[in-house]
Amino acid sequence: MTELLATIGTVFTSAVGWVGTVATTISGEPLLLIGCVMGFIGVGVGLFKRMFNV
Repeated sequence: MTELLATIGTVFTSAVGWVGTVATTISGEPLLLIGCVMGFIGVGVGLFKRMFNV
């Protein structure tokens, strides 16, 4: 059980590092940043449409 928890902790730590690397890369490249912002805007518009259709 201890080994399992240690492995899960290692994987979680690695995943957090990967997210940080991706976030740094996206914030450093304007074209990638525009793509992410457009994606969030699309999700927001979709949520508002669904909210008003209910």
